[in-house]
Amino acid sequence: SGERVWWSAYRCVMPMHLRIITLNCWALPQPWPIGSRDRRYRLSKLCEAFLTSNYDIISLQEIWSERDFDRINSAIKDVYPYSYYFHSGFMGSGVCIFSRHAIVSTLMHRYSLNGFAHHIHRGDWFGGKVVGMVELEIGRYRINFYATHLHAEYNRENDLYLPHRLSQAFELSQFVKHTSHAADLTILTGDFNLEPDDLGYRLIVDNANLIDAWLARPNKNGCETGMTCDRPDNCYTASSLKRLNPTGKRLDYIMYKCGKSDVDLVMCENRLGRIPGDKQIDYSDHLGVYADFVVSKQHEKEKQEHWITSVSLLKESIRITGEGETRALWDRRLFLGVSFVLTAIVISTLNVEIYYPAWTAVATVFRFLLTLVIGFSLWHGFIGLTMELKALKAAKAAMATLLND
Repeated sequence: SGERVWWSAYRCVMPMHLRIITLNCWALPQPWPIGSRDRRYRLSKLCEAFLTSNYDIISLQEIWSERDFDRINSAIKDVYPYSYYFHSGFMGSGVCIFSRHAIVSTLMHRYSLNGFAHHIHRGDWFGGKVVGMVELEIGRYRINFYATHLHAEYNRENDLYLPHRLSQAFELSQFVKHTSHAADLTILTGDFNLEPDDLGYRLIVDNANLIDAWLARPNKNGCETGMTCDRPDNCYTASSLKRLNPTGKRLDYIMYKCGKSDVDLVMCENRLGRIPGDKQIDYSDHLGVYADFVVSKQHEKEKQEHWITSVSLLKESIRITGEGETRALWDRRLFLGVSFVLTAIVISTLNVEIYYPAWTAVATVFRFLLTLVIGFSLWHGFIGLTMELKALKAAKAAMATLLND
């Protein structure tokens, strides 16, 4: 009887509001035009907004500079004393979390595929994209909170990175699915770089059994589009993007599922648009997403999840991943072929200085540059593309395993 009384007291805890905000901050620290415009001003205004808001947990992406993270942390630590930055890659993951409530545990998964090293103009490979999880204990509730930033699309008509982005979406869904069992509430936030009709979006929702807070919101308003990027009312949206996507894109999400507790979504809306004041500047080139949850009534046992990932969804994902394998095989042949051809050119020019002494400096520089290209081509052909092939094969095998369930 004592155990029943204890459990009754445990179960009948007070309902709890949990207010979440997520934002891609667009905070590349390099000078414009390589870096982000008005970065320091925008981040300082963000800190002011956080200090005057009632958010419980803040999820930020594209905080590429750890100095920026430290500045934000110092500015808001009196209100948000708990924070965590997910370190990854050469530039950092850019993903961080600030919380009013204690972070008791963390876990991070770095995606197996993240673009190509030689696509320097994109930069995704150097960022080391991740999904990070923080576990929070708020009273008797356990919250698993996830933040991520997936690979960008760049060209919708010819998406070279689609197998990588699909692999990331699958790894994300698996990570959430297998780490969220004991939680009262699971919340996934971030910039997915996926639109609601995309295969990757459907894979995340379906395989991890998540609910898109924007679609489930009770406060629906016909004039709200929910678009978070390339919006026509954002001062950083280029004219070409406005013509291409007149209303913008919905790329940023808050998704959730309940575990041992009942969860009600009170509202979900876009926030952190135009900065209040004299300057006509937005907080970021993205719009934030806000959600308010009420968590209540813990159950003695975890709710049983019975879901089967769509067969057609998995088959299409396997097909696209297989196409990525084929492309990687051809790329390996290309890069190794280039390295052999360039090696032959270097060897054939070794004695050019004897016959043309005036060209000695030019020939030396030319051979040096070719040697750098040869070195990278050999590394990418033998190591980089082999790693990509294995990662694609692993993703395809994991998807195929779900088909056998």
